[in-house]
Amino acid sequence: MLFFCRVGSTLSLALLLAAQALGAESLAGIPNPRLQNGTWVTDTSGTIDARVIALLNERAAALERDTTGELAIVVIRSLEGLPIEDAAEKLFQMWGIGKKTRDNGLLLLWSTGDRRVRVEVGYGLEGALPDGKVGAILDQYVIPRFKAGQFEQGLLDGVDALIAAARNEPLALASASTESYDDASEGWPFWLQVLGLAPVGLAGLFGYRKLRRRRPRRCPQCQTRMTRLDEADDDAHLSKGELAEENVGSVDYDVWQCPSCGHHLTLRYPKWFSQYAGCPQCHNRTLQSNTVTTEAATTSHEGSAEVTQTCGFCTYTHAFTKTLARISESTSSSSGGGSSSSSFGGGSSGGGGASRGY
Repeated sequence: MLFFCRVGSTLSLALLLAAQALGAESLAGIPNPRLQNGTWVTDTSGTIDARVIALLNERAAALERDTTGELAIVVIRSLEGLPIEDAAEKLFQMWGIGKKTRDNGLLLLWSTGDRRVRVEVGYGLEGALPDGKVGAILDQYVIPRFKAGQFEQGLLDGVDALIAAARNEPLALASASTESYDDASEGWPFWLQVLGLAPVGLAGLFGYRKLRRRRPRRCPQCQTRMTRLDEADDDAHLSKGELAEENVGSVDYDVWQCPSCGHHLTLRYPKWFSQYAGCPQCHNRTLQSNTVTTEAATTSHEGSAEVTQTCGFCTYTHAFTKTLARISESTSSSSGGGSSSSSFGGGSSGGGGASRGY
């Protein structure tokens, strides 16, 4: 029994280290806009129109000119399994966003395929932009636009609101009757992350997550204790896309209702292990990929594979040929880069900010 526990623990640790290595490698491949062309926006997904990128750059440049604060806006296609909170913090530190003596940096990271948005806040701006305020900005200015497919306007509105708050300018933040967010964004205590290295600890993580999910909640409007609706009743409060995500098993939703004022709270729980990804057309986590290798890669030449992507909700289908990297006889690699060559100011983040799914 002890042998199997040790093997399981070693395997869990190896998988964790491999995931961290892949995450670090993918982050190192994101171009630093200050180094690339002296701007503030990077869009590796090709989602944003050049006109909107110019407007975002103007706003970020004005913030830096007037307050010395630094705002980086990064749009990518996929997090490749890395939690957006970890990705944002690592990217923030790697680039050193914000002035070193003030730590007045902001990072808005949007993963289009994962349907996740994160705002990371430097130490020096946490007074003007505490976590709750950042979350409220996302809830009011960004997520409603994103859900309506108005992604560029959502970015512009969100950036304007963040800049206004960073300048300590008045900002209207109304409370909606319904809130929706991804409860997984709350993160895990460090001791639970360590515990998860062992198989028994992993079971503990699942139990802990279940306890947090079912814990009593109070209405943010009137402080009355809310009621969690059952599966049949909560479907009436979900969109067709959200229902499709539940049907394929990629995401589960809980809806909490206030019996006093009727306020609704919709919590999104993405499954940790799922074969489905975010669809680029409807943005639901209902995209399934099927890969067939047509030519295996060797140490002397690259290989190829045919990939077919089909959405289980909308009409999106996409087929393409994927190049398989040549097998290297030496696995040594260099991630390079880092904050030492960054032309940002060398600021730091303490992990403050907020994340949302849509």
